Amino acid sequence: MTAIQNFSEPKTLKRIAALVVAAGVLTAGSASAMTAGTYTSTVQGRNGNITVEVKVSATKIESVRVTDQKETPGIGSLAVKSIPEAVVAGQTAQVDNVSGASITSQALRKGIREALVKAGADRAMLDRKAIRKQSAAAQTLVHSADVIVVGGGGAGMVAAATAVHGGAKVIVLEKMAMIGGNTARSEGNMSAMDPEPEKLLPMTPAVRDIVKKYTDQKPCTKEVAELQKTVKDQLKAHDAAGKKYIFDSPELFALQTLEGGDCHNDPKLVLTMTRNATAAMEWLEKQSDMKWYHVPRHWVDVGIGGIYPRGQWPRQADGKTPISTYDAYISPLADKVTKAGGHIYTQMKVTQIVRGKDGRVTGVIAVDKNGKNQAFNGKNVILAAGGYGANLKMVKKYNNINVIATSNQPGTTGEVLEEAVKVGAGLTGMKWIQIHPHGNPKNGELESAIAGRPSDTPYVNVNGDRFVDETGRRDDISHGILAQPGQVVYAIFDQKTIDQKKVRDDLMQIALGHGYAYKADTLSDLAKAAGINQAEFAKTMAAYNEASRTQNTKSLPVPKILIGMPVDKAPFYSVPITTTIHHTMGGLRINEKTQVLDEKGRVIPGLYAAGEITGGVHGGNRLGRNALTDLLVFGHIAGMQVSPKP
Repeated sequence: MTAIQNFSEPKTLKRIAALVVAAGVLTAGSASAMTAGTYTSTVQGRNGNITVEVKVSATKIESVRVTDQKETPGIGSLAVKSIPEAVVAGQTAQVDNVSGASITSQALRKGIREALVKAGADRAMLDRKAIRKQSAAAQTLVHSADVIVVGGGGAGMVAAATAVHGGAKVIVLEKMAMIGGNTARSEGNMSAMDPEPEKLLPMTPAVRDIVKKYTDQKPCTKEVAELQKTVKDQLKAHDAAGKKYIFDSPELFALQTLEGGDCHNDPKLVLTMTRNATAAMEWLEKQSDMKWYHVPRHWVDVGIGGIYPRGQWPRQADGKTPISTYDAYISPLADKVTKAGGHIYTQMKVTQIVRGKDGRVTGVIAVDKNGKNQAFNGKNVILAAGGYGANLKMVKKYNNINVIATSNQPGTTGEVLEEAVKVGAGLTGMKWIQIHPHGNPKNGELESAIAGRPSDTPYVNVNGDRFVDETGRRDDISHGILAQPGQVVYAIFDQKTIDQKKVRDDLMQIALGHGYAYKADTLSDLAKAAGINQAEFAKTMAAYNEASRTQNTKSLPVPKILIGMPVDKAPFYSVPITTTIHHTMGGLRINEKTQVLDEKGRVIPGLYAAGEITGGVHGGNRLGRNALTDLLVFGHIAGMQVSPKP
């Protein structure tokens, strides 16, 4: 298991327990006797049932064990470990939630409380808050390393793992209780050209039309015009060589990224990403037992807002079984960092970036959970603290968007970006904030894993009408949802989608249990269950299925550039979705080496950045799956730049 240090916690649970007892939280004379024994309780967690087992003596909670759970690795799993430890240490059921894993934390606390009630625990044990040790007098502790990485999400862990491989001594600082950031909450799907393109499916007329759409539109910049010519020549050579499989190239990928971002991107950064995407994908596969599932070898799928079939999905070593994004991207890289002698500190909030009189960045100042100041000195600093999508005040500052729900993890608040500005860093594209169409209307979490595949799945409003090309750009779909009644629409698909593992049945069952999805044996009953106009829905689905069977969508009120399977095999599913704040495309100015630049484009020595904290890569609209490609490519480049050896 990854050894991650929580610098703010006392060294041993025994020490905590001694402090709590000494403070009078629980004394032998103040609590009524419990009936010694072991008691269990089963409660609903985030992903399914959680069973806890609590062992007590007459006056003490002896142990708390979680005997069954399905919580998300790297998020809920942290609460599964921490909450029982805190209950035993504090001798009370009233302990703090783990920030970022509140649903799991609350479920665990409920289950433990129920078990203690069965044991006869009194109100003091059930309700009294655990006493925390008071913070010591202000004191700055100093730590040193070759590289200080700020942020323990995807970009930060890629950079850190690359740097330790290159011989650097590394410290990673993460302000949340868990590492992983937004990466751990994503599906983990990335975009990259297939390393063995001859294994791809045949090039279809619909896919050829997608290429034509981007090569034939009026170019918005000189660089785009040059890419259009290059891609046309590449496709011509592809056809002349008799190649029948799906055509792709770094230049087509770059062209679509630039035009998809309305040409607000930096072409140099985009080409750096697309030309290194496949190598970055293969690098991650070598770091652990995960394998990539190359989707275009199996079906033509563009992903939500991905616009082209080049999606790569992380899987376990067998190449088929789903794997959590935490286990694919985060855990194996964290293991490499700690095994190489690096340190990962959680609950460590960076409050200042230090820049010397000579202009070089030399480290950061951070504060731990107990309010103690920590100084981290390094030869280089890599900023990978993510965007600001969970900071509504900051979102409004740069873009007065009419959306308040967010799919971001709660630590995505942008203060490190603002600290970088204080030491001279330049910003770019700050007004570009992506909204995502797959938000859960009840809690804002992303439902992409259960919302079906865009080519196979029509989206209908409460009136039963389609309103958008589901295989189009994310911003077009998202704004389309905002224009619908109630700003909620429904993704519709059938059992074939489950059978073909395009949606995982276990995740669908969890969603159905929470009321986040509907299931019925007929389309009419599905509409009734979801509250959709049945008569209009029947007309819409009849026309949609006919267009799917004939592969001709021109007669549909809203044509679809890439249409997949008809929705005709019972049972049927409906997933309500809405628009949420998802990704902040603007951020720190960087060059192709990930060096942070000031407002005049000059390099700030010793300061690098990668991931969502940077701007310039995605322009005004990020293509689906490009965030993972971005963090892999630029996180790796940043790590190589600060490594003592190649």
